[in-house]
Amino acid sequence: MGSIVVVDDHPLMRMAVRVMLEGEGYSILAEADNGVNALEVIRKLLPDLVVLDLSIPKMDGLSVISNLKLIGISSKVLILTSGDSRNFAIRALQAGADGFVCKDDNLNELIGAVKAVLSGYNYFPANTIHILRDNLEAASHESIQLSLLSDREITVLKLLARGLGNQDIAGQLMLSHKTVSTYKIRLQSKLNVANLIGLVELAKRNGLV
Repeated sequence: MGSIVVVDDHPLMRMAVRVMLEGEGYSILAEADNGVNALEVIRKLLPDLVVLDLSIPKMDGLSVISNLKLIGISSKVLILTSGDSRNFAIRALQAGADGFVCKDDNLNELIGAVKAVLSGYNYFPANTIHILRDNLEAASHESIQLSLLSDREITVLKLLARGLGNQDIAGQLMLSHKTVSTYKIRLQSKLNVANLIGLVELAKRNGLV
C-alpha cells in the first residue's frame, strides 16, 4: 500500500503512528528521532512517504524538507506536529510538504491524510490554502504596482529601503532634497502605503533590498 518512514523525537508518538498505520496495511520501513538521522534513512530507503515532525533535534523538519528537495528525493512528506497549526502549515506548504496534520487535533485524521497524500493529493487545513492564496494575490498586486513605476522611482525606492535619508539620496542621484521628498510622496501614493515603513516593507517583500 505504501512504504513509510516516521520521524519524531517522542518514542510514544512514533509507536502510536506505527501501530495506527500498520493497522491500515502500510509498511513502516524505519523510524528516526532527529533530522540528521532522518535524512540518512530516507536517502537509503527511499520511502513513498515521510511522516515528519517539525520540532526535532539536530535538523528541524523544514530543513529536512529543504535537503530532500536539494538532493532530488521524491518521497512525499506529511507533517505531523503540534503548535500553531496555521503558521506552521503555511511554512510547511511553502517549504514543499505535501500535507499537514496537527497533533493537537484528533490523531485519527492522520490516516485520511496519509491516504490522500499517497494518492497524489495535498492535505492541508482549509484556512492554510485561503491564507496562502490571499498572500499570493497580494504579492501579485504589488508586482503589478511596481511594474508601473519609472526607473527613477524604483531607484529611489531601493535607496529608501536601504535606509538612506532624503539628503543622502539627493546627493547620490544629484537631485534636490525637495525632489526626493516629492518622489517619496509619489511612491506612497502609487503603492498605496501610508508611510516610509510601508515602503520599506513592500520593497523587502519584493526583493528590492
